Amino acid sequence: MEISKAARKRADVVVVGSGLAGLVAALTASDEGASVTLVAQGEIGKASNSWLASGGLAAVTGVDPHDSPEIHLQDIRRQARGLMLDDIGRTFVAEAGPSIRRLEEFGVRFHKRDGQLALFPAPGHARARSVRCEGGGAVAMMTTLIDRVAERGVEMIGGATAIEVLKDASGAACGLLCRKDNGWLVVEAKVIVLACGGMGQLFPVTSNHALAEGSGYYLALKAGATLTDLEFVQFTPTSLAWPPEVRGTSTGGGLMAQPGVKLLNANGERFMYRYDAERMEAATRDVLARAIFREVSEGRGTEHNAVYVDISETDRAAVAQVSGRFLRAIAAVGIDPYKDRVEVAPDVHFAMGGVAVDVNGRTGVPNLFAAGEITAGLHGATRLNSNGLTEAAVFGIRAGRAAATEAAAAVPRRGENRVPERMIRSLIAADPRRLNGQPRTDVLRTQAPAPDGRGGADVAALKNEIRAILVDGAGIERSGENTARALARHESLSPQILTAVAGGGPEEAFTLEAMYVLSRLILQASGARRESRGAHFRTDSPAQDAGWEHHIAFVSEPISQTIQD
Repeated sequence: MEISKAARKRADVVVVGSGLAGLVAALTASDEGASVTLVAQGEIGKASNSWLASGGLAAVTGVDPHDSPEIHLQDIRRQARGLMLDDIGRTFVAEAGPSIRRLEEFGVRFHKRDGQLALFPAPGHARARSVRCEGGGAVAMMTTLIDRVAERGVEMIGGATAIEVLKDASGAACGLLCRKDNGWLVVEAKVIVLACGGMGQLFPVTSNHALAEGSGYYLALKAGATLTDLEFVQFTPTSLAWPPEVRGTSTGGGLMAQPGVKLLNANGERFMYRYDAERMEAATRDVLARAIFREVSEGRGTEHNAVYVDISETDRAAVAQVSGRFLRAIAAVGIDPYKDRVEVAPDVHFAMGGVAVDVNGRTGVPNLFAAGEITAGLHGATRLNSNGLTEAAVFGIRAGRAAATEAAAAVPRRGENRVPERMIRSLIAADPRRLNGQPRTDVLRTQAPAPDGRGGADVAALKNEIRAILVDGAGIERSGENTARALARHESLSPQILTAVAGGGPEEAFTLEAMYVLSRLILQASGARRESRGAHFRTDSPAQDAGWEHHIAFVSEPISQTIQD
């Protein structure tokens, strides 16, 4: 394609991703006076994990006089198992309540009781502090925020895959190279905010959106940012397992905290007393997920490798407020959860690890920020229920504000365009998936075979093989033997991956390469951490080891194209 046909746009701040973190970052940066462009791989707002969320946000809002940010912090620290970063945790609990008020100012509506925010219990929290979006899920909140973003005049570009962070001669981020409508799009910017988290589609069964294949993490890694805590992948314990039409729909973590809810194995036995006799179904997600996994693996699961959730004795109004999406989904396939036992099983839900950032979302790359699930530091080894959306709100707001401030202070480059045509031409002409003919990652070490003219390999089949390998080596229960075997299988895929990358289209090649690289890093981290901690459980090292209270990080050489003056 000729460079003259590459579309160009310009903004002070460009936000990548349109989930909750991306929308509030865009809104905040715009309110701070920055011109903002928002880029999303799919449909704005809807192609995100936030759209699928159950709608609970944990925060100390002042409604409960016996709750405090310090108590909230203690709850997080306990489940993070020593890996929460203190400054990020303290910032989060202090600003969680104000972020709820800010969402209300944007027009988001939460359930109220007697004129005050209604507080709901959530597993792992010492106090009831989860506020719930009206409508039984996050859809109403997201719809409201999409409307606010449009009203602010933010340019929203859906269906655009960000493939490259562009950097100037000093190494600072200065734009994005994207694919849209089978063409090239260059978005020049003073500051970039990555809010495109989610990697659930790296695994066979997930409650994540179909586009959550981890490409944002790879985009950050290529730009020179640090990734950490990748071994900590959260399996939500109670996603619908049957029938196929609703498989992967989460019941919502708040359901397990409702009085009267029961988990039963195929024998009709309430089994949680074996795993957490004190909290039972209200145990944290890592405990619940392993308990269900153990029941199934030991032969007490249903024919669909699941267990039953029984809500016949719960308060219907309360369940409707915390699990509206689940109720709508199960009703659509003709099941009455108040009369019938519903089959549930764990699936991949959330990544605790991601891009290393400070409290304002700054990465180690100048002018590159990140916010939301794509980041690490808050959750450590286990994320508490209802903290995910709050994290997106708190740090999306902070990143948007800091990005606008940084953009206002930026010194313009010489000339009309900060990103010169010679840079974009070199990327497109040389193939944007490669530089100097070599794979752009130290994970893909094998020399690529020459394309045979018949197009790329079966990308869908390769992605499914990556998923099978990853769940074998980094599933709910892991071992050194399993992880080593998975890494060997993973390495053997390298020639096929390289052939597919060389022969496929730019978007297809980028997402496949992202899945391959990120899955390998997860396996490497899982193999390296020779202990059990939170969501990372090693059957060959089942105890937590005080000597492992540190982070495993991956840093690549900055491999994004840079401007050469």
